[in-house]
Amino acid sequence: MMTMPDGGVTLPVRVQTARKTAVGAREHQTGQVTEYSDEGYTVGYDSNTEMKCMLVLRARPDVVDLESQVLFQWLDADGKTGKHFFDFRALKANGQRVAIMVKSEYRRRQPKVQAELAGIAARVPQSFADQVVVMTERDIDPVEYFNAELMHEMRRPDPDADAAARRLLGDIVGAVRVQNLVDAIGLGARGFRAAVRLLRSHELELTLNVRINHEAYVRRRMFK
Repeated sequence: MMTMPDGGVTLPVRVQTARKTAVGAREHQTGQVTEYSDEGYTVGYDSNTEMKCMLVLRARPDVVDLESQVLFQWLDADGKTGKHFFDFRALKANGQRVAIMVKSEYRRRQPKVQAELAGIAARVPQSFADQVVVMTERDIDPVEYFNAELMHEMRRPDPDADAAARRLLGDIVGAVRVQNLVDAIGLGARGFRAAVRLLRSHELELTLNVRINHEAYVRRRMFK
């Protein structure tokens, strides 16, 4: 939801995907994630693991775009058309595209499922994706997920606080404690949220793989 200048609101637009997610299913978690700083779009998901993967992938600095429920089709030897919906396709900063299947670790370990996924992956041409991977709950680092969720929760801009935080970027030499950055911004909790948004935009980065908090150390992003 986005507040308009006249005080009204606009509801987020549902992103149109090749396959509709089963929102409301009883046997597993389903829902939707509101994305982008302007609250303009929502994307559905079919499981808790899929939701976590979505947030983690969007928060990674090497992922510049993320598609959901991407249809892949192929022609079998008997002339029949096969199809599979990849949960995500990530466009990376280096131009590579990665097609991602999200499964529970329990299902991934089943020989029948492994054979099915391997068969699909073998058919994927480079024109569709450069790489095919399977993600399960074991691939989600708890620290990375905590930070991705925090950055998502604090995505909405605060122009004054964000401008104050960005003005300090040029003064940062080496590592600085988040609390020191918040103190320099001078807006209390708003300053902390602004610092989190600088991490979300990858203008800052953590020096260690730790949870984002007031005691964590950050630095200007080291571009490679």
